[in-house]
Amino acid sequence: MSNSRIQSKALNAKLSWEIIGLDLAKNDLSFVGITLEGEIIRIDRLSYEQLIEFSRDIDPTTFAMEPCCESHYLTNQLELYGHQCRIIPGKAVQNYIDTYFSGQKNDLNDAEALAFLGQQKRLKFV
Repeated sequence: MSNSRIQSKALNAKLSWEIIGLDLAKNDLSFVGITLEGEIIRIDRLSYEQLIEFSRDIDPTTFAMEPCCESHYLTNQLELYGHQCRIIPGKAVQNYIDTYFSGQKNDLNDAEALAFLGQQKRLKFV
């Protein structure tokens, strides 16, 4: 199992995704996906339209994001294609970043924290 971080500029629907973490913003989002092989794929800026098109082409997977106005819309869209969505409290993300990223909070670190927290079985989702 690889644990490498790959900075990418494009989505690859041919990969098998275990979980995808999304840090949502007003006009775009940051994407961190963990493949079944354990690779971490990071994409800094992605439009909502690109994500919806991508979600149509992949097998059902789990998406993790923080609660906000955009998350409710996006959850409804993703669930139409058979995906599962987990809404994770912001405090859990902040604690994860303080612990594993030495408090270096940025969009990609938030998305990666969401991906890893979304895998937790004991975490209470919103």
